[in-house]
Formats: sequence, C-alpha cells, structure tokens
Amino acid sequence: MLLCGLTMSAQQDTCAKSITLDAVYVTAEKISAYRDYNYVMVDFEVVDDKFFILQRKENSFKNYRILVTNMVFEPLDTINLPKKLQPTYLEFDIARNVQIVTQDTLYQIVKIENKHYYALPVEKNHYQEVMSRCLFMTDRYIYFCDTRAEGYLLNFYRISPQKMERELLFCSNDLQRLSEIPQEVQWHVAHSSRSGGLWYGPSDDDWESYLRNVWMRPEQAFLGHSHDTLYYFDHQNRKIITYDEDLNLLHSCEIIYPDKESFWRHTIYQDRAWGDFYTIFGTTLNEIDLKTGKTIPKINVNNYLSHKMIIYKGSLYSLKKRRDSGNLEISFIEKTKLY
Repeated sequence: MLLCGLTMSAQQDTCAKSITLDAVYVTAEKISAYRDYNYVMVDFEVVDDKFFILQRKENSFKNYRILVTNMVFEPLDTINLPKKLQPTYLEFDIARNVQIVTQDTLYQIVKIENKHYYALPVEKNHYQEVMSRCLFMTDRYIYFCDTRAEGYLLNFYRISPQKMERELLFCSNDLQRLSEIPQEVQWHVAHSSRSGGLWYGPSDDDWESYLRNVWMRPEQAFLGHSHDTLYYFDHQNRKIITYDEDLNLLHSCEIIYPDKESFWRHTIYQDRAWGDFYTIFGTTLNEIDLKTGKTIPKINVNNYLSHKMIIYKGSLYSLKKRRDSGNLEISFIEKTKLY
C-alpha cells in the first residue's frame, strides 16, 4: 500500500546463526529460543510463516539489518540497512505489511521474486495520523476505532471502499467514570491538607495518576475478527458478542473475569494466523473461550519483562532482553507452545 519505488539493499550478509536451545518445561509447556551472538535483537514481526528480525551489530548503533527467516529461524534473506537509516522498531499494519520505523520515516518491506527490499520513505507523522485509528480490514470493509476523552469514549465504525460511507457500529462510553476523577482528586487534596504537614501518603499528582491508570481506568471495549466474523468484547456490560459482517447476532456470552486480586487491564491478544483470543491475568496467559466466556490458563508469562509478544499458530513468541555481568546486552526470541 506504500509502494512508491524501491531501493536496493546491500549484498546479503551470511553470518546469521540459528540456535535452538534444549527444550525445557514451564507449566508443562515446551520452550525454545533463538539468539544470534553477533547481533542484538531490536524488534521482530511474524507474517506468512516468516520472521522479520531487526538486528543491530553487537554494540554498534549504526549497523542495522533485517534478517528474514523461516519458522525455525533458518535464514532466508537479509536486508542490510544504510547507516543513515537508524531504525527504531518494526510495525505490522492492517494490510499485513511490515514497516521499518525510524525517527521520522517509515519504509515498507516488499518482496520481488525471492528477494526482500525496503521501499522509498513515507513521512512518519502523516502515516501514523492516518493509520492510528485503523483496526483491521476484510474483503468488504475497513474497521476503525475513534478514541476520545483519554480512552473513556470509543466509537467503532467501518467504511466500505466501494461506497465510502462511514457506518457506526458500537460505542463504549465510560465518561461517568472520567467525571468522577476530579472529585476523587479534590478529596485527596483536602484530606492531605488537613494532616497539618504530617501527610505520608501519595502526592496529589501520584494519586491522580493512580486513579487514571488503575482505580478509575476505563473499561475499554475491543473489536476483533476472524475471517468474516466480528467479536466485540464489551467490558462495560461484561459480554462477548459475536456478529457476522451483516451485523446479524450469532452468539452472546458473559465474560468470566479473574479474581479481584489478579490485576487485569482488559488487554486482548489474538493469534495472527488462527484467530484465537487471549488475555493476561497477573502473569498468566489465558485463552478465551468465545462460546462460554471462560478463560483457560495456558502459560506463565512475564509480560513486563518482554519487549514484545506475538501469538502465531498456537505459539507465543516473546522478545527478551537483559544484560550480563559485563553490561553486555543479551537478546533472544523465546518460543512457547500453547498447545
């Protein structure tokens, strides 16, 4: 969708190493990992049974490349990037393209015959302004979410490329909760001021941040799809509602929430290939049964230490980074089988 012309990459680097570690077991799930000792893994994407791995040469911050591998991390191709490019991360768009993101530009990765290249640049701010509201596309529609009032108001809509008409689908309105935050902040200010200078609780700013990000956080909705079926996670009404693309109701069930002590942000993950939906309660990745609303614990994950997580064909791929005793950055992609 961003094809303006092509820039040939430098000749292919052949020093990639594919390493599969011995299998270990965590909550009865097999784990393997890929690491290249000559490169630091900066980011990765998975599409069409290929990994696109953004790598940086050892401690250099000017020598980058995109390594293309198959699903067992065997190298297929390499895109060597010029030193002036300075990529920061990769982005997967709704047209299933992988974009190389730099400070102010994006480059789309394209394939011609058996070689991969990067396209001419597209201005980053304009691209993100256009694409930030896009959710996904099907054969008939492009789906969007218009986020307002700091995420307390979400309008889901779609546009048919043939008719170019905007059709409002769902509205998630949590403005009542947003309106209560100033009152709670004012109560905190008054209560702390009456302490006579002996207040040991959170500051007013910290309390407001806690209200917005934890206590009064909006119960945002989520719209996903698998083939021509729509799945609307209506957290305010605690339901999962299933429709076809003509908006005929196919199924509805109650969402089974976790125990109160398990902090949950309503974040939904989806298997890019198989369409299954997941969420994380505490540190446990759970599959969501779309028929019953129940959740099935799959694997313990520490999503706070993972720089990126992608679910693809029943496996969770996580980008892990740490430093050794000599302050050398170590990075690897960890694979966890969910079935």
